[in-house]
Amino acid sequence: MSGAAGYAFVRAQRDDIKYEPMRNACEQFFAAQLPVTGLAACGARLPDGMVIHQCFTRWLSPQQVRQAVAHLAQSFELLRQYQVESIRMAWVFEHLKVHMGLGPNSTSLFLFVENRPDLPPGEIQTVLEQFATLPVE
Repeated sequence: MSGAAGYAFVRAQRDDIKYEPMRNACEQFFAAQLPVTGLAACGARLPDGMVIHQCFTRWLSPQQVRQAVAHLAQSFELLRQYQVESIRMAWVFEHLKVHMGLGPNSTSLFLFVENRPDLPPGEIQTVLEQFATLPVE
């Protein structure tokens, strides 16, 4: 379509069923572990490309979070194609830090954190470590 914007994730129905336990585990993780101090938003990208997210501030919209997660996940995948292996990455912007960590089934967690010097990094690291060992039923 000429002039169409955005991304459409098209998945076979069996993929939806295949990753349903991971989606449920992520949603339960969000409810139990988040928000933490300074967290503006979070998002998870499932292996089938589906993005689930949650916003905790008005200055970051759900659409911005979905788009950022999709683009940052693509960047991460591109690096992996060049054998740059990592389980965590971070992007730093003027007012925001984005932390990425891998979880089960190559699901990626993205934490959008206010870029403030008074925020201790320990809470974010703990969330990323807990996500890496997330049990999936």
